Amino acid sequence: MNDSLRAMAHLKEQLGDERFAALIDSGNTGKVKEFCDQLVKDALPAEMTVGGRTYEILGFLRGDEKSVAGYVMVERAKEMNANRGQDDGEHILTYQNEIPVALHGKVAFVFPDWRRPGDPGVAYCVVWSGDWWIRNRYSLSCAVWDGSDRLLRRK
Repeated sequence: MNDSLRAMAHLKEQLGDERFAALIDSGNTGKVKEFCDQLVKDALPAEMTVGGRTYEILGFLRGDEKSVAGYVMVERAKEMNANRGQDDGEHILTYQNEIPVALHGKVAFVFPDWRRPGDPGVAYCVVWSGDWWIRNRYSLSCAVWDGSDRLLRRK
């Protein structure tokens, strides 16, 4: 038996016949994909070391929230001691080749205390552009801050 068939047999054994049948039912493909996407998202690294600095990677949503306003995100970042600024943002960009590949295109790192000069209503993020990480700015009053946005707390 090849590895794929062995894994399927194990999954069927663990889930039981009824759950396994629901899993492979073609009518449930969308739901199964959403569930798997959540599993992959939850499997993202919880910390990373970049340029000699170790960071915890934190979400800021609570309960069943899908998104929050920018100023709520900033307050939560402060509560969590994850209100990083320009120094850490530029450090991440300098050593971006050390950011785990599993995070590419999956998260945006928010630096709530890295503000646009003369415009405290704009915060900077580091986002994956398809080939490398770049700095981007977002309005705290207009942008939707969701589950793909992450805060960093230095260990």
